Amino acid sequence: MERTIVLTPRTIGRLKNMTADERRLMLETMLADDVLCTEREKSLTPVQELIYLMFHDAVLRDSHRYEASQLAATSMVS
Repeated sequence: MERTIVLTPRTIGRLKNMTADERRLMLETMLADDVLCTEREKSLTPVQELIYLMFHDAVLRDSHRYEASQLAATSMVS
């Protein structure tokens, strides 16, 4: 893992709207793809893949925002 992964309340809210199995599948897929960089244990259906891509995009955007805010805060201190 090379980058910070941020789950904001908004992203967690999206997960809460899913079933327990869907939540588990989304998080397991993200864990395999972004944290462990391993092959996914389960393949996603086309609809699940679309949902995952939207979830993953939201996490990436939130993570980039967080990193940018940290960089800005660090540059202000220096």
